[in-house]
Amino acid sequence: MPKCRNYLIDIPKFYRWQTFDHIMFGYVNGIRYVAPSTTVKDAILIFLKQFDVQEDDYCFDTAYGTYQRILRSIVQMSNKGDKPDEKTII
Repeated sequence: MPKCRNYLIDIPKFYRWQTFDHIMFGYVNGIRYVAPSTTVKDAILIFLKQFDVQEDDYCFDTAYGTYQRILRSIVQMSNKGDKPDEKTII
């Protein structure tokens, strides 16, 4: 039976949740790429349901705010500096 690696034990919960935020962002963008008619809110709900994430562990409002924050930071990093259109944010 495999053992847990020591370096995984010492990772603070903060960093694990930050990674979870990035996974959620990528998952939501993937859904929206495949099905552009899906709203961000619906895609987040699909993500939460798919991985059986409970509201007490990672609430929808937090996920939605995190998605918006990551999207803004990616847009700001782009060379063009274009703001996303309203369809992207909603």
